[in-house]
Amino acid sequence: MPPQKSRRKTVEELHDVLSTTHHKLSAITEEMNELSATSATHRVLTPLDQHDNDSEEEPKESAPNATAAATAESNPPEPDISLRIHEKVAYIASKAYRRASAKSSVLCMDTVGGVDLIKFDHIEVGQLLGKGSFSNVYEITKIGHDESSETNDLQNVTYTKKEDYQRRTSKTFRYAIKFLKDDILSNPNSYAIGTVDLVTEGMFLASLTHPNIIKVRALPVGGVESLLQPKAKGYFLVLDRLFDTLNERIYELWQEEHRVDEANVGGSKMLRILGKQNKKVKEQEKKYLGERLKVAFDISAALKFLHDKNIIYRDLKPENLGFDVRGDIKLFDLGLVKELDPNKMKKDGNYKLSMAGTPRYMAPECGKKKRYNLSADVYSFSVLLWEIITMCQPLEDFTYTRLQTEVFEEGHRPDIKAITNKNMRELVRLGWHQESSQRPSMDTMYEKLKKEVMVLQNKKATDREMSHDRRRSTFTASRLSTVDVRMLLRSSVKID
Repeated sequence: MPPQKSRRKTVEELHDVLSTTHHKLSAITEEMNELSATSATHRVLTPLDQHDNDSEEEPKESAPNATAAATAESNPPEPDISLRIHEKVAYIASKAYRRASAKSSVLCMDTVGGVDLIKFDHIEVGQLLGKGSFSNVYEITKIGHDESSETNDLQNVTYTKKEDYQRRTSKTFRYAIKFLKDDILSNPNSYAIGTVDLVTEGMFLASLTHPNIIKVRALPVGGVESLLQPKAKGYFLVLDRLFDTLNERIYELWQEEHRVDEANVGGSKMLRILGKQNKKVKEQEKKYLGERLKVAFDISAALKFLHDKNIIYRDLKPENLGFDVRGDIKLFDLGLVKELDPNKMKKDGNYKLSMAGTPRYMAPECGKKKRYNLSADVYSFSVLLWEIITMCQPLEDFTYTRLQTEVFEEGHRPDIKAITNKNMRELVRLGWHQESSQRPSMDTMYEKLKKEVMVLQNKKATDREMSHDRRRSTFTASRLSTVDVRMLLRSSVKID
């Protein structure tokens, strides 16, 4: 077992610079820098609703029961973005997607099914669910205008019945909306980068179907041109709602329930006598480890699915994984995914890619700004697997300078001896190898985890039950449509 801490840190205390996504697209930044201040139109379209008497209250679309966190997030000064910048960002987002889809076997410029088109002002935004580096996620408490509304235009609204956006029994809301943070919107370069990420993420999610990858349900009416609307909040995605992240599950639930040497079994305190554990203790540890490894196995399935399509995720961490209402783990935030073009692979098997991801989980080659490939995800998954097994934060108390020197250069890793399961200890050791060519593939990681989970579950689970080839049923409204991708990416603005 890993050494016990004198005080268990909260999820908020665990968040530091090593947990923050690093992402910069130089090409987009250069394009935005070409837009001089003198060429900007004086007409201003703010992505925020205008309030009566310019107060700093919650936006009108926010639900009355929105949390204090959501209120605070809405209070920064309204961004001042000219129409010219909106036009430029729409143009750049459209061009970036066209470039990405040109040689893609996943993305398309034709049509995608099962996605609706919705206007932002048809959505009632509720409490803040999660914060990202570029975007925030809020619950959706209603979709569609009130019948008494003077502009009851439901032409592009699918979810008009209450049961379409709220569950009948639990009364929980089914969907969430993801859009850029106010401070991102007020910075032209970040606004462009964030929009490109959202557009690409939305189209990847619309094109991919896997039981452990979140599904996009709706995109903005007008596509990138929705940025030009006065009440727009930038580009947005409507997604299935998740209820807690893996980060919260590890540090707020598992650390409390899965530390069996701190729990009671059979009504008496567990004791270790002569170094041998009580039989019930071993059974409980085995049970809990099996539960955690099943989650890791499902995550490996999602990554294997992406890697089979030559897609690298690049930002694997507990904050980007969440649990749905059934308790299934879902990979979300695909803003940094990249489909690798085999024709651009170098002789060493790597690709020239920008440094992107979260330092704590970043592969050494990526952190050193060298070329890398799909094995960078394997490294990140191995660090995450160590965290899931030990329920401890990897590289805790490291600074970014120490990370660069000791981890990226010298090959330091979290304490491998903290993993008592020999099979998993060896798998993690290989997965975070300093040399990318020595790491196993995600297929191997998947198969090893599958085998170990079945052993820990006493082989009760069948191959069919462990399969990820079928998607579990999820409620969807009946009027989902087929969306014309060219229309979504159409930018009618001519950029000089």
